[in-house]
Amino acid sequence: MVALGLLAAVLVFWHATTPAAPPEPPGPSTRAYVRMHLDVVRGVRMVLPVTLPAGYDYPTSYHYATAQIADDQTTVSGHDRADSRSVVFYPARNNARADLTIVILCVQSAELKDELCPSIADSRHLQRHYRHMRVAIYATGKAHWDVDAWKNVQLTADLNQIRWLH
Repeated sequence: MVALGLLAAVLVFWHATTPAAPPEPPGPSTRAYVRMHLDVVRGVRMVLPVTLPAGYDYPTSYHYATAQIADDQTTVSGHDRADSRSVVFYPARNNARADLTIVILCVQSAELKDELCPSIADSRHLQRHYRHMRVAIYATGKAHWDVDAWKNVQLTADLNQIRWLH
């Protein structure tokens, strides 16, 4: 009986002193996840589509680059300021359409002299503008370059307007 009481006391003490498991990090389809990745560094705001073209899934990582001028050369590296931001959109895993390509959306200030996002405009590269930012949307696949589905997507820098985030 004493042993049972001692065991109960130990279990209560262990339960009371064991730290709670850390909260689950937000998933990539949440505004909290996107904010967490974008808030890592100040700089140009990320511009994203309000809705995704059919067959595309939400991105899982966000990137940035900084233009550093040294000896009249531009180098791209990650520092404490984002002169450009980019994100990769993959076709949804359950998508039956084999003609969708991986698409990169890259944003930089329209006033930035350095080209951190491609400035080509052809069947594989779209050039859009959102306020004072240039938005390059381009295909990375070799077999399918069709980015027509991205031509008319509404863009926003307000995460609250993005319908594919929750």
